[in-house]
Amino acid sequence: MDELAAQTKKLLEENLALEPIPLPQEISHIKLPLRLLDLRCENWRAPKVRKIYFTRIKVTVPSLDIFGMALYPEANLDIPSFVFDFSCTKKKVFSYINFVPLFNDPPYLEKYIEPMKKVHESHAAFPRQTVREWMQPYVAPYAVYSLPFKAELPELKRCALDYLRLYLELFSRAEEIRGPAYLEKVEKARKTYLKDMTTYDNSRKMLGKIIGKERANRIFQEALI
Repeated sequence: MDELAAQTKKLLEENLALEPIPLPQEISHIKLPLRLLDLRCENWRAPKVRKIYFTRIKVTVPSLDIFGMALYPEANLDIPSFVFDFSCTKKKVFSYINFVPLFNDPPYLEKYIEPMKKVHESHAAFPRQTVREWMQPYVAPYAVYSLPFKAELPELKRCALDYLRLYLELFSRAEEIRGPAYLEKVEKARKTYLKDMTTYDNSRKMLGKIIGKERANRIFQEALI
């Protein structure tokens, strides 16, 4: 996962002028005794980007190695957010790669989601897991949402980087919203997604059991949102 994080950051640096966003030490790096947990969070901003987060989590027992990231555009852009998350156990890897759509109307999907099809078809067909009900409006048709065996991890990494390359290409052409009515609609859709994520995402509750509810909530609110 460390190699994937480095490759991801390199791609971002090649396409965006990243500026670090400082995070409090108590949530940027959390270590538990006996190497039970090592958690690191990083944030950046860039032109047209409100926030990028990286999260690295290593757990000794049970064995778990996680790298998650997301790119949130500024509110005056209607391009989807980009997100991927790999959570590796000893045998399997939960895999999530997605352009998070704001809307499901045909013109929007044609502009931002249909370009995913070519990348989707160029990689292995990962078996799709059942998408949680709250996530269903936000998971694009060509997203990866899968739980394959760990042997698939190299292909999943290549897939994630190819999706990121495509996203950055689309992002480079994204234009600022001019109409106030559409701007308000976009802002509302983004806020709804973030609210749903903080309300329903089970990972916050699971993390809270390890580091405490208060710190887990702070990580979500200050680093991941």
